[in-house]
Amino acid sequence: WADINFRPLSMFTFFLNWQSGGSVVWPFHLVNFLIHMVTSILVFYLTRYTVQLVLPDNRLEKRLVTAAALFAALLFLLHPVQTMAVTYIVQRMTLMAAMFYILSLLVYARARKSYLQEGKTTRSVILMGLAVVSGLAAVLSKQNAISFPAAFILYEIFFIRRPDGKACRKYIITAVSVMAIIVIVVTAAGRLPAETDQYTRLEYLAAQLGVLPAYLLLMFFPVSQNADYNIVPDAPMIGSLEIAGAVLLSGLMVAAVIFFRRNRLLSFGIFFFFLGLSVESGIIPIKDIMMEHRLYLPMFGAGMVAAGLILRYLPYHRLILFAVLMVFLFAVMAYATYERNKVWATEVSLWTDCLEKNPENPRAMYNLGLAYKLRSSGEQDSRQRRQDLALALKHFSDAGKTEKFRSQVGIELSLIYLEMGDFDKAMEHVKQAVSLRPASEYVRFYIEGVILAKQGRYRESLGLLDASVSRKEDFALSRMWRGLVRTELRMYRDALDDLLKAVELDPGNTVLLINISTLYYYLRDYERAMQYIREAGEAGQQVDPAYLETLENALSKE
Repeated sequence: WADINFRPLSMFTFFLNWQSGGSVVWPFHLVNFLIHMVTSILVFYLTRYTVQLVLPDNRLEKRLVTAAALFAALLFLLHPVQTMAVTYIVQRMTLMAAMFYILSLLVYARARKSYLQEGKTTRSVILMGLAVVSGLAAVLSKQNAISFPAAFILYEIFFIRRPDGKACRKYIITAVSVMAIIVIVVTAAGRLPAETDQYTRLEYLAAQLGVLPAYLLLMFFPVSQNADYNIVPDAPMIGSLEIAGAVLLSGLMVAAVIFFRRNRLLSFGIFFFFLGLSVESGIIPIKDIMMEHRLYLPMFGAGMVAAGLILRYLPYHRLILFAVLMVFLFAVMAYATYERNKVWATEVSLWTDCLEKNPENPRAMYNLGLAYKLRSSGEQDSRQRRQDLALALKHFSDAGKTEKFRSQVGIELSLIYLEMGDFDKAMEHVKQAVSLRPASEYVRFYIEGVILAKQGRYRESLGLLDASVSRKEDFALSRMWRGLVRTELRMYRDALDDLLKAVELDPGNTVLLINISTLYYYLRDYERAMQYIREAGEAGQQVDPAYLETLENALSKE
């Protein structure tokens, strides 16, 4: 809990999901979806509250205020670019950070209004405490929320006013000074984080200038979305794209300053958009230059811009026409989001989509190879299984042409050739992989052990599998094969330990439940044997009726 880089609050929710349902996927998706819904509702309330601060009720019809807030919330809820944050399960971290971030800002706004109207009351103190706690919860969900104090200051500058209508300048100056000192001290002490040393801070910032136009384009025209853009900075560091991004950034900043007096909602939305991107698109180098889920929190800023435009330019008597257009726009967005989610339906569809949009992406090649390999393991049709393995070989081979994936590809190719029964090629590729990455020697021992086991040389095989497990205890395949070999050697209790560990490491390998049941039968533990064979049947494995009958007879005799 003390290490924010572990994102402990998000990880705790994954733990709760796992405890309640194991590896069943839909509960994870359900929690993500519910968080997204709650965050969208918070966007509605924060936008409506902010609009009311800027334009009191006597100057604006409530229905127009609600329409502007609803537009911002639906934009946040339904925009296709939000798909990655919601559907990619691990990005619950992004969802939770945004939810607590927006909640903290809403509670802060209410705390400050309460303080300025009523003084230091119990209510104002509790609300301010809740705002800080919510901000800290956001940081414990994901580090990009560390900017929440800056969001408080930004909101203070734009919207918080004393009863006489003036801003709290001393409060703002003090807060800004403290923030500046903290940033300077952290930077001077060399404590500014970096996820990778692949780029310098300046190189990463320059790359982000090129990414900015792409982010804005995705917000206006969410086409050609990609789960992995695979952007690699090239020399020169500042090219035409980066210059265009810098000009665009400067133009938006100037526009935000100009609109401060005329349209504070629009101005605040622009500043919040950049604040939301500041941690992941600033001077903290991150391995991936561009990812769509980073737009999740900044989308609130886009909603505020939309609300500002609606309140400024939408005549009240056009509200019905606006409602019709809004329904049409969000119906289109909802359909586009639905279609985008189809791409995320399977590993094969996701990485095929990535590769179609960027044929030179080695990570997409490698992951598509993994996807076909995974799909082949569940195929009952031997012809389809061979086709999937052939496609896996192709994509792994393509990825192996790049330096980045050469050693991993060697391992995957050796495992596939082993499965296909081509032992010579399996050994050839695993030796190449070990020469590139000696730490993968456990795979060579595993492959040699399996080859010997398939030749019936169980004693020799066991020695090699022991060596594989000793080098990597959490390699499920070594555990599984050592369990199978020990079964052949009638070392039933040791075999049972291995197979139970293999299932723990790879819960999807449900065929092992049958082997575990058989081992319990050999050990005369018929009750557990029945338990595991039933689990195998529930998991979709074909269970021998004669074996079931034998177990039932054994149990009845007991």
